Amino acid sequence: MKKIITLPAILLCHSAIADAETRLSASPSLLYFDYTEYSTTDQILNNETGWLPGLQARLAHALTSNWSVEINTSYYLGSVDYDGQTQAGAPHTTDTDTRLFRLGARLDRLVYKDIRLFASVQSQQWQRDINDNNDVSGIDETYEWLEYSVGLNTYFTITEKDKIKLEASYLLTRDATVYVDLSRVSLGTTTLDLGDGTGARLDLDWRHQYNNDINFGIGLSFEGWEFGRSNTRQTDNSSTIIFVTEPRSETINTVLKFNIEYMF
Repeated sequence: MKKIITLPAILLCHSAIADAETRLSASPSLLYFDYTEYSTTDQILNNETGWLPGLQARLAHALTSNWSVEINTSYYLGSVDYDGQTQAGAPHTTDTDTRLFRLGARLDRLVYKDIRLFASVQSQQWQRDINDNNDVSGIDETYEWLEYSVGLNTYFTITEKDKIKLEASYLLTRDATVYVDLSRVSLGTTTLDLGDGTGARLDLDWRHQYNNDINFGIGLSFEGWEFGRSNTRQTDNSSTIIFVTEPRSETINTVLKFNIEYMF
């Protein structure tokens, strides 16, 4: 006896295929970097600010109509202004060569109508080279940490081809370290453990459907987090005995990006 596939079953199979899509996006970006360190009495020790050009990339795949996974990365490179003070407390200005790198993964699920809940983890690295200036020696540091986040996003339909995505998330910074290199003045190196912190991120993206396979858009995001004051350690291979401590800090970034998304 021959079996007949009914029309509802055919539609169901088609829907499952349509939902299992993959999206690849590349986003040339500009990041405004704003980093501040504070003393134990909450006085500003130094502030670093400036625009950094970079690129974000994402690869997302819909496992079902409810579940999707994503890997993402970003890289920014440039120089920012340093406004702070020397160890003796004298005012000091210079610039800082800055590199920011991220690599992360994310899982999200549809929870209600167009609202999705997501959780993600990112590995982040910040290479910070404060340059010598006015007979004051700089310092080379590399920060590394894990960021855990959870949040919600949703889409608002503007026209048949235009949508706006709003996304908000809560962040935790964990397992942060900073490698301090003072070898340029023969004071050795050491690695410090930074205190855990919290933060938040807000994303607003406009997406325009150019054709069946390509979307264009622009985005604006705000993010901020903190690191607690580090432990104190003596440097290794130093010409003299010196102890190093990293102060409490806050980072606030603003990102402007142009999105190109390909669906296949």
